[in-house]
Amino acid sequence: MGKKWLPLESNPEVLNNYLKGLGIKEPKVAFYDVFGLDPDLLAFVPRPVFAMMLLFPVTDKIEEAEKEALLRQKDEVKEFMEKNKFFFSRQTIANACGTMAVIHALMNNIDRVGDLQEGSPLYDLRKVGMDMLPEERAKFIENYPTLDEEHRKACEEGVPENQSIDADTDLHFTCFVKINNRCVELDGRNPVPLLHDVCSDDESFLIAAAQAMKDRINLEPSSVRYNIIALANKGD
Repeated sequence: MGKKWLPLESNPEVLNNYLKGLGIKEPKVAFYDVFGLDPDLLAFVPRPVFAMMLLFPVTDKIEEAEKEALLRQKDEVKEFMEKNKFFFSRQTIANACGTMAVIHALMNNIDRVGDLQEGSPLYDLRKVGMDMLPEERAKFIENYPTLDEEHRKACEEGVPENQSIDADTDLHFTCFVKINNRCVELDGRNPVPLLHDVCSDDESFLIAAAQAMKDRINLEPSSVRYNIIALANKGD
């Protein structure tokens, strides 16, 4: 990866302010903290939930499990991608995983998020990006003229002023969305999505995404460096 950004904070307030910078005029959705994956804690998350984002530590154990899943699902994922049209992009900018997760969440719910400002990142991604390959989308995002600035403003709102762009981070964002009755994980580090449980509606999607995140967390249960954010309907 050549270009490098500041890491985006896993903070709903920061992400909600980021929505207008990405091009949503009056957002109909919002990001919310998720304080746990058990049913009693998920009950506090506003409904309906459209996407879930997980911040997790990148460890050898987690990376190995992902590689095994990608290999195991190779044929199934290939068929799924051929049959379903959705937005998945590779990540070519270092430390851009937060913005990539946000874009994956919004673009796969683009008809729910609110009206888009013409000439904005989301407007142009909807206009031309849906027909691109994942690698082409990554290049489009990397070269988009105003996205660097919008990402920088969001990062500076949420992180200390002295944070260095060269600081190494071993934390990573991934995104879960519902595509054609399947919980799908979109992580631009991987060449293709990961498939999780079947889900028939928004509520069963939330359950499926929660289970997928539990499985990830259980690979490194002693770590406390997890954070979960939901994209859901914006309250009045």
